[in-house]
Amino acid sequence: MWRRPLRVLLAGVGALVVGCGSPPPPAFHPAGANPAGGQGSAQLGQTPSQQVTWPPFGPNVHVIMTSWLPADQSKVPAVITAKNFLLAILYAEYRGNQDHRWKAYAASSVAGALSSELAKPDVTSQSFTGTIRFSQMSAFSDPVVHGAVDVAVCFNDADSASVGLHSGKVIPDRTPADQHYYRNTDAIAKDASGQWHVVTIYPVVYYPQAVECKP
Repeated sequence: MWRRPLRVLLAGVGALVVGCGSPPPPAFHPAGANPAGGQGSAQLGQTPSQQVTWPPFGPNVHVIMTSWLPADQSKVPAVITAKNFLLAILYAEYRGNQDHRWKAYAASSVAGALSSELAKPDVTSQSFTGTIRFSQMSAFSDPVVHGAVDVAVCFNDADSASVGLHSGKVIPDRTPADQHYYRNTDAIAKDASGQWHVVTIYPVVYYPQAVECKP
């Protein structure tokens, strides 16, 4: 259920959150064009109420997050929450689990599994450099959790490298080439106070099954 290199925490924790033998993630729903945005919410072309909160990645990392938002305005808060969560988790890994802003976007069931994985030595001793791309995002109703919105997105870390957190030395990459491309799906739902949180992380789907995720 767990693999490396860094930048793929969700690939392992998805199985832990939903449990072994659980249903597969919902089918991919194409959402049309996904123009790529650069690092920084202003470059995403969003209004202030729709801005993504960008963690302060260093100049050695370039994160490209799709600027896509759903036409259905009721799903926009779920999509923004998903983007914020993914970026915050990525930053936690970048900092070797020395940053915990991701907890603001996660339900308690998800937070417990993520906290355990982030505390492992292969996370706390590593960081990464290079380019990370999020693309092909879509949002649709979860087939099981009433009122939840599933947000699916393609993840591409083929142009990044794991490095020692303190040494900065590149760690050899032994990941199968196709596993640098996968589809991640998070279920986002409102809590009693009306705040949106990630309530389920489905197991990821790798290329070539996630054929849309490899350029």
